[in-house]
Amino acid sequence: MAVRTIGKRAAARRARPRRAVAAAASVSGVLAALALAAGPALAQPGMPPAGPIPGPSAQAQLSRLREMAVGSTVASNGDTNPYGVAVVPFSKGNLVKGDVLVANFNNSYGTAGAGTTIVEIDPTTGETTTFYQGQSTLVGPVAIAINPNNDIVWVGDYGPANASGVYDGAAATVDVISPAGKRLAFFDNANTGTSIFNGVWGQAFADINGHGSFIWTNAGDGTTGEGGGGVWQLTPLAGVTNQPLGSSYTLLASGLGYNNTPGTTAANAAGPQGTVYDANNDTLYVTDDYDNTIEAITGLGTGSPMTTTLVSGGWLNTPQGIAINPSNGDLLVVNGAGNNDLLEYSPAGQLVAHRDLLPGQPAGALFGIAATTTGPGQMAIYFGDDDNNMLYQLTGPLAGPGMPPAPPVPPAPPVPPAPPAPPMPPAMAH
Repeated sequence: MAVRTIGKRAAARRARPRRAVAAAASVSGVLAALALAAGPALAQPGMPPAGPIPGPSAQAQLSRLREMAVGSTVASNGDTNPYGVAVVPFSKGNLVKGDVLVANFNNSYGTAGAGTTIVEIDPTTGETTTFYQGQSTLVGPVAIAINPNNDIVWVGDYGPANASGVYDGAAATVDVISPAGKRLAFFDNANTGTSIFNGVWGQAFADINGHGSFIWTNAGDGTTGEGGGGVWQLTPLAGVTNQPLGSSYTLLASGLGYNNTPGTTAANAAGPQGTVYDANNDTLYVTDDYDNTIEAITGLGTGSPMTTTLVSGGWLNTPQGIAINPSNGDLLVVNGAGNNDLLEYSPAGQLVAHRDLLPGQPAGALFGIAATTTGPGQMAIYFGDDDNNMLYQLTGPLAGPGMPPAPPVPPAPPVPPAPPAPPMPPAMAH
């Protein structure tokens, strides 16, 4: 095994509210009306003030996307609580191009971290099928990454319960699943002879220097309170013996904020979670729902990655999933336990738009997000709603250079002049 440690940094940690994970709820057939946030998001205790409100043109690009329900995320065994979301790149095996895979974090009783299923949802028909159901592994699946070259699905999960029946992340795994829904391999500390899988919390795919790599983050071992705050890269390479798929491991970053108290469970774990790699600038973006940050890890292809905090506080309120806007390269982030906002940031970390995805619903409903193009000039953003276990879609025309701007608001019709007042009668003589 090859293990390298690169890019350590100190992390400022602060107390945060315990994560609220919603239990299973009945599927609602009524869509909430779309609404743009008219002002700053409600701040939580200890949060820094919100940043400046984006301008109307940036808001218009996000607000013109229309929202619709796609289908239920509930698995055939009753698993609930949609977390990771990923779009299938092409048809192979049981996977159909454009279908959406969703990881269910809870079981049918609503126990956080006890889910075992990945469902596949057809956005056209809304049909939901179980793509894969785990047994000894794939317990508490959090994030999904699909290799766009072969449709192999990688799933990071928080791990099965300990001897006391507590889901504490101490036995976290990363599962490798074929397009036919068969497990090819799994990675954990016992299987690899390492101590680097600790409450796996995020997952991403990155093609670096011609090699497909899979990246995961750790929220920590709830038994010891250690092992969290790291971002790791797993690269299957030929010639490395005694490892699943012949793999090497690289520590890309450490010291990121996470729960560091023994007794942390799947219900209140927090740390670096949402991960997405942008090959255009060789940058990995990581959200951290413990200290409300977005980290940027640059230089993965150089062998000397560096970590900087791109965004801290402001509109971030326990950020979870993150995706790349296919039209302009911006970052799309959903707030999780704090509120139900979708935030759009430039790669430089400037907030350019925001939107309340679930107006009127309780906070804590958003975890996973994925964005893709669905046709010429069209895009779709998918997100799961934990409050009612549904997959939703934002869809509309692509924005960015070369695309027409949002249609202008038509001017109000002119107000007709008021009719002249009738002449007053002559005054009476006294």
